[in-house]
Amino acid sequence: MSGLSIRAYARHRGVSHTAVRKALANGRITAGDDGLIDAQLADRQWASATDVTKPRNSVAGAPKRRRAPHTAAEPLQGMPSPHAGANGATDANAARLAASYAPSRGMREGYLARIAKLEYEQMAGKLIDADEARAAMFVTARLVRENLLGIPSRLAPVIAGLTDRAEIQRLLEQEISTCLAELANTARILKATTKPELPS
Repeated sequence: MSGLSIRAYARHRGVSHTAVRKALANGRITAGDDGLIDAQLADRQWASATDVTKPRNSVAGAPKRRRAPHTAAEPLQGMPSPHAGANGATDANAARLAASYAPSRGMREGYLARIAKLEYEQMAGKLIDADEARAAMFVTARLVRENLLGIPSRLAPVIAGLTDRAEIQRLLEQEISTCLAELANTARILKATTKPELPS
């Protein structure tokens, strides 16, 4: 038989070409100067380098490694051992799971505590709804604007004929004080209407 290529010898041998390349690299078989493999010679070399008492791997052509007797199979990493407890996880896996869950649980508990605090403060009247607050601010600002813009029209006829500067100042201060008192009264009404009641 003439020399065979690596793939041709792999087909002849019934193994993968990767196994043949590995055998060449390890010196289990040899190739000629032209790179071709003498099948008969290579078969003898392969047989002499192989322990026939061990089952062969059909893909690699190499003997399988036998597991030491009475040695339990190692569970895959991250997979529960068949001898694990009823919860399906070893103590080590359970500890790792608990350690990884602890930060998430702590964060969740923190958020729940903040939400509970906000709900309590809202029921206690320390907080109001954002929409209600915006509506109250709009009403207050409009009231301030209308009162301030109304001062000239209300006082102009009164102070038009006055020449006493002190009297004019007194009237202006009185009108401004009246506007501020009305604003404060409106603010109290708005606060009473937007303040939530405590639970009975």
